[in-house]
Amino acid sequence: MEPLPIMNRFSTLFLSAAVVLLAACSTSEDYLPPAYACDCGTLVLDGDSLEVLGAEFVYLPGGDSLFSRRYFVTADAQADGETQEHGVSLTLDVPNVQEGAIFYPDSGVFTQVDETNFNVNFDTTQTYRITNGVASVIAAPLSGGEETVTLDFLIRRELDGELVGFERILKGNFTVQVD
Repeated sequence: MEPLPIMNRFSTLFLSAAVVLLAACSTSEDYLPPAYACDCGTLVLDGDSLEVLGAEFVYLPGGDSLFSRRYFVTADAQADGETQEHGVSLTLDVPNVQEGAIFYPDSGVFTQVDETNFNVNFDTTQTYRITNGVASVIAAPLSGGEETVTLDFLIRRELDGELVGFERILKGNFTVQVD
């Protein structure tokens, strides 16, 4: 008795698919994402030095948009013994970098500091507001170049729109490239 033609086709198709699948699968080393650090500054939170991993900006829409900035800064806050990510991010609006120094808090100017720590089991992200301080900007030339921001802030945790807890100190500097 001859096998059914449909069974021959199915067996051949199955065998071909299995060979392709086995040939396509291979073992390789585990992927490790590259460590990224911009070498563009340092933040100091309560005396602990944090390496800035990235600092970028966008222009703010409005009247002085050429001179206004929203800076985005991330820093590594991982301490010895911590196995999970722990970082600090800063969002800082500067209405006009030509003014040199900006005092905070300033109504209508957005600022936020977030500390994210996956080494704790609860409340992994805490949001802070600047309660007092100054950011000094050495603006890049109009033709482009480096722009340096130095900050000295008191920050306080914000929970459900209310400031809670004690003030913390956030200082440091970062540099961005303006083209």
